[in-house]
Amino acid sequence: MSSTVKYSLAIVLFLVLGFGIVMYIQSEPSQNQIFESQIVSLDDGFGYKILRGEKIVIVQEFVPGLPGKQQFVSKEEAQKTANLVLSKLEEGKSPILLPADLAKLNISTQVGH
Repeated sequence: MSSTVKYSLAIVLFLVLGFGIVMYIQSEPSQNQIFESQIVSLDDGFGYKILRGEKIVIVQEFVPGLPGKQQFVSKEEAQKTANLVLSKLEEGKSPILLPADLAKLNISTQVGH
């Protein structure tokens, strides 16, 4: 399978997953609609969780929107990304992030990390 096909499949998977999460979030009662983030320390970097109340809605161990499994290199980068996802969720938008979103946040995209 070529890398273009793998990259395309990864993007489609992220889109479908994001759409499913948004639909799931919107189908639940409106109580407890406040979202928050938690930064998690991983073996080779950082990730984040998005919670609504005590319920975990998203667990993101890798930089979203990029091929491969690259973890965030700092807590600050993970937090900036989580904040963007939070703002999208609070606006009722899909939490999916694209490479352009990460570029605006100056997120490191080091291959092999």
